Amino acid sequence: MCDFVHSVWKDTCFLSHGLDLPLPKALSPKDSNLARFVQETPEEAVMEIFQHTVEKKIVLEGEGVLSGEEIRVELLPAPPNHGIVFVRSDLSPVLEFPLKLDLVQAAEGCSVVGQGEGAIYFVEHLLAALNGLSIDNLVVRVFGPEIPLFDGSARTFVEAILSTGRRPQWSLRRYLRLEEEIAVSDGVGRVVLRPASELRLHCEIDFPHPVIGRQEIQLVLNQERFLSKLSLARTFGFLEDILAKRRAGIFRGGSLENAIVLDERQVLNPDGLRFPDEFVRHKALDLLGDLYLLGFPLLARVEAYRSHHRLHVKALKTLLARGFAWSWYPSPGRIPFRPSYAPTFAF
Repeated sequence: MCDFVHSVWKDTCFLSHGLDLPLPKALSPKDSNLARFVQETPEEAVMEIFQHTVEKKIVLEGEGVLSGEEIRVELLPAPPNHGIVFVRSDLSPVLEFPLKLDLVQAAEGCSVVGQGEGAIYFVEHLLAALNGLSIDNLVVRVFGPEIPLFDGSARTFVEAILSTGRRPQWSLRRYLRLEEEIAVSDGVGRVVLRPASELRLHCEIDFPHPVIGRQEIQLVLNQERFLSKLSLARTFGFLEDILAKRRAGIFRGGSLENAIVLDERQVLNPDGLRFPDEFVRHKALDLLGDLYLLGFPLLARVEAYRSHHRLHVKALKTLLARGFAWSWYPSPGRIPFRPSYAPTFAF
């Protein structure tokens, strides 16, 4: 799979450096504002300048862990400034939920978009793929109450998007750039957001288990690092907890095909681990997905110690509540044309 994603990635990425596609006259690099944006973009981060969607409709189907039912997910192209919108297409009438924090919640073990009977569970792995591949505009039709886990990583979404292709759109991306430090804690876990000119992740976990123990990962995010270091890392759970949730009727589906499962001593999956530190890599993948619950990309150093979905959402809501703690990048005054307003903050 790694050879696949790297070969397709080289053909489909449209990055802020080394552009090989013609720019519209209105967005020529000769424009001082755009040129300044490109010049100030950190080389290591390789940030996208323009928005992206997918080339054509993508259809995925898999078993839901909560429902035990086969669930269909459709990813459809969307126009510039549309943002990401989730749709519960199995309901009548259908319910639409633009990706923004007041329509987001966190449950035990997953993140949720939507409210009431229209809520969609387990959105984090899809959002990690969209964040890692810089997909800004998309309609996500879900025919059920959850996104299938597939193999427990972002692999299925990544392969589908790269196989279909990413379509560049002639509207500038806007990033939320952190200006002041934000810190939240629940007494056990901690999330700290610090100002940075790119997205940096620092995750640390500590489980009293012989296979896991203390693990740590740090990286500056770009698409290649996302593909090689995070996208394949699978979610994990403990057999005792999984059996308890089955007895309680919470889990009606799921198998060793959907996650790494551990008993008190070892990994139960016959194929073992994909990486020695796969557990912390998956925590970083979850964090990357949860950060996209903002509805737009973030520029910050994010430090997560023994964190979880509820703590991630708490950190994001604390951030947005402090209006002076963040700013747009590039700012509206530096964009070489007037953007239209979008409720999901994607410009």
